[in-house]
Amino acid sequence: MNTALFDKRSVFQVLGGLMKCPEYIDEYGVVDTDFEVEAFYRLIYSAIHNLYHQNVKVIDSFAIDSLLSHYDTQYQIFESNKGVEYCMQAMEICEIDNFTYYLEKVKKFSFLRYLESEGYDVRKIYDYTITDPIQQEAEMEKLDTMSIPEMINLIEGALVINSKLKFCLTSQNKGQLAGVGLMEVKERLKEEPEFGPPLQSPFLTTAARGARLKKIYVRSSSTAGGKTRTALADFCKISIPWYYDLDQKKWIHTGYSEPALVISTELEVDEVQTIVLAYVSGVPEDHILSGEYKGNEEERVDQAIQYISSSALYIETLFNFSIQDVETVIKKYHRIEGVNYVCFDYIHMSTRLISEISGETHGMKNLREDQILFLFIDKLKTLCNTLGIFILTMTQLNGTYKDSPIKDETMLRGAKSLADRIDLGEISLPPTQGDLKAVKPIIAKLVNKPEPNLVRHIYKLRRGKLSKIRIWQYADLGTCRTTDLFVTNYDYKLIPVEATQIDMVEEAIKNESVNSEEITMTNEEATEAAKTLFDW
Repeated sequence: MNTALFDKRSVFQVLGGLMKCPEYIDEYGVVDTDFEVEAFYRLIYSAIHNLYHQNVKVIDSFAIDSLLSHYDTQYQIFESNKGVEYCMQAMEICEIDNFTYYLEKVKKFSFLRYLESEGYDVRKIYDYTITDPIQQEAEMEKLDTMSIPEMINLIEGALVINSKLKFCLTSQNKGQLAGVGLMEVKERLKEEPEFGPPLQSPFLTTAARGARLKKIYVRSSSTAGGKTRTALADFCKISIPWYYDLDQKKWIHTGYSEPALVISTELEVDEVQTIVLAYVSGVPEDHILSGEYKGNEEERVDQAIQYISSSALYIETLFNFSIQDVETVIKKYHRIEGVNYVCFDYIHMSTRLISEISGETHGMKNLREDQILFLFIDKLKTLCNTLGIFILTMTQLNGTYKDSPIKDETMLRGAKSLADRIDLGEISLPPTQGDLKAVKPIIAKLVNKPEPNLVRHIYKLRRGKLSKIRIWQYADLGTCRTTDLFVTNYDYKLIPVEATQIDMVEEAIKNESVNSEEITMTNEEATEAAKTLFDW
């Protein structure tokens, strides 16, 4: 192992920080290979890691000494390096506020060692063979100013991009005449129309043509406007093949069970879980949170848990994220779990995002919020195209939504330019008194329907014939259920829209749906039912 690619001062600071804040192991992804050059440092890290995961509250030199004393060989290494004294000094001298600075340096050297083990000449990034002190200082300064993503990009440029340009067949880089393959495209669309799994709203499904792959939809609302809940309901519809119908009083089989991922930037995992549980069971979330059920609600919740547990709906939390973090998580689930449907909740500024963009632009001053958010949405759209996935994400609105009668991209908080890269733009808000007055004649003709309390303003829609429309709904945010009522244009004129139905799915719903009293499924049977997939 190359000891020249190891910074003992940074390791000293990091180990001291981990003793003070061992939760940083999981939070920052610290692993044993970061300390693999010398057994002594790896021993200390392993001891901290084991004590932390054994729920030891105070991790200090005494705790580490006590743990290692049970292992003769390891303890001999620890004692010969004056381990107790080293740990005490590390805790005393460590500046916890500078932890990430030192950890990044440790990670850089860890990355360089990995590259070298794979046969890459790391001297192109950091030349550790230089002996002249002035040149050594210059090399270290170059390494300090380069982020790990920049190091990766440098490698990709040298090994991947240049290789493609040099060795890929020339025909792969050429365009084509517009008519080449066009008949095949036309025939394919006859057999397989461009359509994705349905969203919760049949009207929105019709307008958007479902959750289409290679597309990004953005839903915006005010704070506590229900955008997260309606988005989670959409993903339940995509991923969990059962839900309880409150009107028919039976479990409905939807015909869809697509692997899907929810990335939460604010809600904890259990907060997402109870929202999902409320939607699938049709039991208000406050009943679930208080543990107070009425009628058969608890039975429905227990059955919903079986259905959810047997479905491929994944939850990840990224409370302080960068673009690289989001990209890594999406690629991981796409590759390992086959996820093609991603919900990112939601686009906003974070300290890591600001730091990442600042690093990639070499500390450019006065980089505006709208510029940073545009780079973020651009990356998400690029992921849609390169991975062939669908992304639904959300944003907040600025203060102008309260006064403007036209709801469009000018209301997006931080950057109206976000709308330039999206395929569907939606603003969800309660109707104003003026809205309700304008559609009063339409509401008067509704039979056994509630008055709308949510309007979804579709201000942008690529490849769709229904744009600049308002979908009027009744929303029960307790169960995350919405009921479509009618559709108008922006001038409040009624537009006849039929709910999209697919024969294959309708047949599955008819055959598979069951009454509550008929359910005697085991966990294994529920798992088999969840495997029903319909290939669009």
